[in-house]
Amino acid sequence: MKVSIIISVYNAEDIIDITIPKFLNQNYPKVKLDLIIVNDASTDNSYNLLKKYNQNNNFILINHKKNKGRCATRNTGINRASGDLIIFVDCDIEVEKDFVLFHAAFHENENIIGLLSNVKPIKYKNQSKYHKFLSQKKRGAKSYGNQIPIPYKYFIFTATSVKKFAIDKTGLLDENLIGYGIDLHYSYRLWKYFPENLFFESSIIVNQHKLKDFNQALFDFQDYGKRNLPIILKSFPELSKDLGISLFEKNSFFSIIIRNLIFNDLMKILTIFFIKFLPANFCYPFIKFRMLSELISGFKQKRT
Repeated sequence: MKVSIIISVYNAEDIIDITIPKFLNQNYPKVKLDLIIVNDASTDNSYNLLKKYNQNNNFILINHKKNKGRCATRNTGINRASGDLIIFVDCDIEVEKDFVLFHAAFHENENIIGLLSNVKPIKYKNQSKYHKFLSQKKRGAKSYGNQIPIPYKYFIFTATSVKKFAIDKTGLLDENLIGYGIDLHYSYRLWKYFPENLFFESSIIVNQHKLKDFNQALFDFQDYGKRNLPIILKSFPELSKDLGISLFEKNSFFSIIIRNLIFNDLMKILTIFFIKFLPANFCYPFIKFRMLSELISGFKQKRT
């Protein structure tokens, strides 16, 4: 099986020499593997660092003159890809030498259209409660286990493979989506064609570097609600209920009461207090609530 890996890069000079060599040393025939790196107009030294790897025959380096976002970099990679299998990877992901081999082997199963790797955040000393929250064994797609189809909203593209014919059928990514939350739009489109064919595989472990802190994550969620969520719901209004947004689109008496009871300044203060003082395991629901409240806040700003 011919495989094309697409890696989006933006201002990653501190991580390139850690992650990129791992893709060049895969235990997979090089004649069947292309590594497509798309530098999205980085403002640091990323492009120069990437050029030193350009001597490899299966290394394809593309440079955007203008920053366009990950949807655009992935589209650029797709248009250049020649593989039967496409693997999308973020530039801060570190893989093992059998990463491609495992993905290709699982895709011999015709029932598998998309396969999500087991992404594990790098563990640092004195991890924050938020980073411990991200590392939960039963969070997101991990709660479904192997060989069980997963919902579209858990099919993210951090280190994920999709058969090329399915991408051809689904089409390119929407380049109007920039920033956090861009995967949802494409995952839903893919899921509509292949609702029983997207999977998570715990044995394909990858490590994620450059973790955001909680404050940055909250900012990203608000930006997601403000910028990308309206675009997603305009394309697919049926997602409103599944994403918990329908409550904020209705103006019924019941909806207004619920909104005012749950999403207010007092609840925000209490949530911040609980996250700060409760043990990590007990504060996870409050971390989720804070992220949801920022998403809703951004969405309400856009609507007003």
